[in-house]
Amino acid sequence: MGKPKHDRYQDYVIRDGRLVGEFEDMYRDWDDPWEQTTREAFATEKAVVLNLIAASGAKRVLELGCGLGHFTARIAALGVDALGVDVSETAVEKARRRHPPPVTFSVGDVLDFDVYRSFDPQVIVMAEITWYILDKLDPLLAFLREEMSGCELIHLLTVYPPGRQQYGREFFVDLPGIMAYFDLNYREWGSIYNAHHDGCGRTYFSAEI
Repeated sequence: MGKPKHDRYQDYVIRDGRLVGEFEDMYRDWDDPWEQTTREAFATEKAVVLNLIAASGAKRVLELGCGLGHFTARIAALGVDALGVDVSETAVEKARRRHPPPVTFSVGDVLDFDVYRSFDPQVIVMAEITWYILDKLDPLLAFLREEMSGCELIHLLTVYPPGRQQYGREFFVDLPGIMAYFDLNYREWGSIYNAHHDGCGRTYFSAEI
């Protein structure tokens, strides 16, 4: 692996308050962006999601923006049919090498609606990807309401202390704003804070579409 294009993996995604979206380059240059296979493996909100899925009795779970596939594999370990989808071909290749079948992965965009139709999930998981798809949220939500009615959506997103957020403020800045924007039938929601998050909140909600 040569010298990374940027010194921080975050700069491939959002830089100077603007979306960059260089996900393919990021996964080529960095082995473990967002510490997906280390620190994130023990994130409290991820444990909450696993509990929600287990309690739902779902048999098919779709994770959007699966990255290296670690969380998709943990979902599959619950005994469900889990499909992880990511826009980066490199991320999906790495996920397949790290997590062999029965976990499955596919390259795709969140607006590749045929993936939803063919897999027919009972639960859809969006874990920390929403800041990167703000321009796609409206068509995604319109499709989910039209064709995925009755499915459960579990959503995770980090929010930031006042004055720190630069990108996406016109959409929402906190959990109440996120929930108002999605406008779903909410079952459970909350925010998790700890000393290592630098004032950031890890929000989650579970809702019926």
